[in-house]
Amino acid sequence: MTDFSKYESKLLALRNELTERVRAINKDLHHEEIAIEKDFAEQVTQLENDEVLNLLSDEAKARVMQIDKALLRIKNATFGRCSVCNAEINPQRLDAIPYAELCISCAQQQ
Repeated sequence: MTDFSKYESKLLALRNELTERVRAINKDLHHEEIAIEKDFAEQVTQLENDEVLNLLSDEAKARVMQIDKALLRIKNATFGRCSVCNAEINPQRLDAIPYAELCISCAQQQ
């Protein structure tokens, strides 16, 4: 069995970073104590900023889900294998994208 502890450490660190990012974004989004600007242009800008923050939060949450799946694959001893063709995922790919669940061939086909 291959030792994936370095990937597990990377994944946990990335998960913590993203979780903190989501927390900070949510704090910014829930700014009820800040009065909404009376100027229409400022209101529009504030709403646009909130939309961007929501998108960033959604992306971070999706990445956390990918990381959680990768951590589960480590636990289940299926990490490093493509979830489509079961081929070994290149270690260089895992170094770059430790939550990758597809080999390069299968990823290119999607």
